[in-house]
Amino acid sequence: MNLIDPVARFFESMGWEANKLEKVPVITSGLQLPNGEVDIYIHAHEDTGRLLVYVRPKGLEVPPDQMRHVAEYLTRANYGLPLGNFEMDMQDGEINFKNSLELVNCELSPEMVRPLVIVGVETVNHYLPGLRQVIEGEATPAQAIAAIEVGTAH
Repeated sequence: MNLIDPVARFFESMGWEANKLEKVPVITSGLQLPNGEVDIYIHAHEDTGRLLVYVRPKGLEVPPDQMRHVAEYLTRANYGLPLGNFEMDMQDGEINFKNSLELVNCELSPEMVRPLVIVGVETVNHYLPGLRQVIEGEATPAQAIAAIEVGTAH
């Protein structure tokens, strides 16, 4: 099952520059969004038919004393999301928004990749200002989520 080629065609259709990593089935890209910059990593696991999409905010460092607060913020953000979720490495504070797809008896198309990437990009952009407030100690997780989710529904 070829997963990398449809992913590459998705990036081409969007006009986004993307790079295939050597020796591993991963395509990367970077985007400047209204609320910050992100890196996109798409891992294609040909043997299982699984596609993993990670959208990672750039330039964020979570101080150890803020990890608990950031974890709470991300948990609050995750509640009710219709597709994907935030995750944080509790060792180094790396944050991703992750989406995935497992293909059974079908071929991957660029149209199938699109919602995984677009939802990730839009969700990270939406929650990034509150995430920064929590990291900088300017708001509690509850305050930051309340300010961001005003008038929104998942």
